[in-house]
Amino acid sequence: MPARDYLLDIEPLRTSKDFRSIFIARVVSLFGLGMASVALAAQVYALTDSIFQVAVTSMIMSITVLIGSLWGGVMADRMDRKRIIVYARGAAAFAFAGLAWNALSPDPKVWVIFLCVAWDGVATGVSVTALMAVAPTLVRPDQLPAAGALISLTGEIGSIAAPLLGGVLLALSGPGPVFAFAAATTAVTTFLISRIRPLPPVRDDDEDDEEDTGSPLVAFKYAWRNKVLGGLLTLGGVTALFTMPVVVFPAMVDKKFGGGEVMLGLLYTASAVGSVIVSATSGWLTRAARPGRLLLGAAFVGGLSMIGFGLSGNIAVAVVMLAIGGAAGTVYEILEYALVQHNTPDRLRGRIVSVITTQDTSGDIVGDAEVALIAKWFSPSGAAVVNGVICAFAAVAIAVAVPGLRKATLPKEAWDDDDDDGDGTAPDGSPAPGEGGGLTTAVESVRPVSG
Repeated sequence: MPARDYLLDIEPLRTSKDFRSIFIARVVSLFGLGMASVALAAQVYALTDSIFQVAVTSMIMSITVLIGSLWGGVMADRMDRKRIIVYARGAAAFAFAGLAWNALSPDPKVWVIFLCVAWDGVATGVSVTALMAVAPTLVRPDQLPAAGALISLTGEIGSIAAPLLGGVLLALSGPGPVFAFAAATTAVTTFLISRIRPLPPVRDDDEDDEEDTGSPLVAFKYAWRNKVLGGLLTLGGVTALFTMPVVVFPAMVDKKFGGGEVMLGLLYTASAVGSVIVSATSGWLTRAARPGRLLLGAAFVGGLSMIGFGLSGNIAVAVVMLAIGGAAGTVYEILEYALVQHNTPDRLRGRIVSVITTQDTSGDIVGDAEVALIAKWFSPSGAAVVNGVICAFAAVAIAVAVPGLRKATLPKEAWDDDDDDGDGTAPDGSPAPGEGGGLTTAVESVRPVSG
């Protein structure tokens, strides 16, 4: 395979004007949100001198995102998804404006922060769900892995660069201007998305005749019965609960590696570095012959990396293990993105995304508690090893028990060269494959970053 085939595939950005607009909007939004997250934690701690209050802020965000995701999933399967995203991001801009106003006032109030965080959480949950539901309809079926890699790369770069820039701006000017910047970037995101074409949900006459009540349970039952989606939901549930144990990083640095803040920063960065490397060299993933097997293999390697991290005796080995885990996780997410999209009808797309988002959000909350409990019973290292063993075993068990996932494939056909202007329609005005009406079996499941 030529070296250029390993590079990030940017074809979705070249062939779809609407995907390009959403991609740019996402990049802008991620930087605003990442910078605001640093200012939010710093301001709450400065006002309360309480780590618990910082945790309460995070919990409020998680719970309200969960609520917004469930609500957004139902709406995304009933209404024009573009309008949902525009209204939700517009509402989020007001939340950041409220945070900026409160921070710049002579006497900032913590309850105002909590209220704005809750408002933004619901808006973010709604907009992320609708955004994930529309992304697959903007690219060709054979471009799904490439689109997932592009989204994953922006998320990882944003997670590295945005907090750093947020910290610099916070040090120079305080939290108020940071929140004002987040409000401005959210407004830009809203404008960019308002320029794409309408994106109503698509119903195919040949779809399942089961009465659709609009409930998320309908989507969950469909996914559970599907030979690919059922396996992905099960494996995703395990990996969400027994994920990389970041909550033990401070204890590992203190008790095992004998380091300080710089060493702790290395641990937090290592996973993201592995993810960026894979995303930037993900061209080969778009041509994977057996994506189902590769996804299961990535989950297995991710489990082994956690075991290696827990057993590591020095910081160099620990960093390498975390980088391998981040790389394996990104391979998993890119292929999960494409496989779930290819196996879900458009009429259920919003609710499937909401089910997966709910799984991830609740898994993160419960997973942190699970890791802390195991670390208390055994040790921080023991918690990492236990989680790794469970994830690796789950990958093997599901590979054996769910042959549909193991044998899953993705479309390789190319798009006819009818869409010369990149607007997602053929010359006669009909949707091109993967543009609205052409792809009726798609949903995005890459772990979303808020925004």
